[in-house]
Amino acid sequence: MDYLDTKRFDRLSDDEVLDRIGTLLAVAIGRHEQQLAALVGASQAAPVGDPDLAVLDLTQLVTDPLEAQIIMHLRVAGRTNAREVAVALGLNTSAAAQKLARLCAAGLCRVETSSRPACYRLRTEYSAN
Repeated sequence: MDYLDTKRFDRLSDDEVLDRIGTLLAVAIGRHEQQLAALVGASQAAPVGDPDLAVLDLTQLVTDPLEAQIIMHLRVAGRTNAREVAVALGLNTSAAAQKLARLCAAGLCRVETSSRPACYRLRTEYSAN
């Protein structure tokens, strides 16, 4: 495949193009956060400015450590299915699927039903809440 082919994404809808761009940005931001945390020596960089406007980490919203690991995995991996999460975290597939369903029910991630098997992605837009 030619990487300079400008027509290779013409068959994708606008939503799919935006999802791909969002995935790439999420991976880049996740890797940047990991590098920043390694440099600072802390798990989260200190917020700058008003402490009331500090960015909320999604892992702070869940009490289950396994769900927090899944959130961190989704942050780095972007779009993934339950089997891939299970392999990455050393779980069985049904446990990973159950945890992903709980995260979807809580509104922290969403399932993309257009693919088979179903793929999950962290939500980035909460204006409808």
